[in-house]
Amino acid sequence: MTDWPGEPSTTREEMMLATYRALCEYGYAETSIQRIADEFDKSKSLLYYHYEDKEALLADFLRFLLEQLRTGLESIPDDDPTEAMERILDALLPAPMEDEEFQFRKALVEIRSQAPYNDVYREQVARSDETIRAGLAATLERGIEDGVFHPVDPERTATFIYTSMVGATHRAVSLDDPDQVVRDREMLDDYLRESVYREE
Repeated sequence: MTDWPGEPSTTREEMMLATYRALCEYGYAETSIQRIADEFDKSKSLLYYHYEDKEALLADFLRFLLEQLRTGLESIPDDDPTEAMERILDALLPAPMEDEEFQFRKALVEIRSQAPYNDVYREQVARSDETIRAGLAATLERGIEDGVFHPVDPERTATFIYTSMVGATHRAVSLDDPDQVVRDREMLDDYLRESVYREE
């Protein structure tokens, strides 16, 4: 769920949008706090006042994304578990993936690759992973209770679905091939139809 949430209404949101734009344009490695400042419409000194360096800014950016993720998941209606599952997948693994979204996913994969060496990044990645996995598990539980999903193990199945989505993104980014997302999403959709959703 990385669609930008409308026009920024606070200074922090403006700084987060500037960070998003810089990451889409330059990727993680080439994004500097100066390049983020160049995307920021207000005083550059304001950015430097809040963040001492790129790492501090990106740590807050990851926290912001997690906030948006939680809000997005909570906004999905739960009266139709199948539709809810599809909306989660469409948000997290859109296929096809627009160019800006793909470039942003590249930057997120780069940031994620730094997590083993950065405690703050690792903590945010872990929280994001658990938020998504829990959302998938809750949707699976509702589907099972409503009789529209097979009685799968919600926790294990949620972990498998999310791992498949992460793998599909990393694979497409590594190959620099957005079409790979489409192919892997098709396989994930097939799995859900064959192993999770009950036939109408």
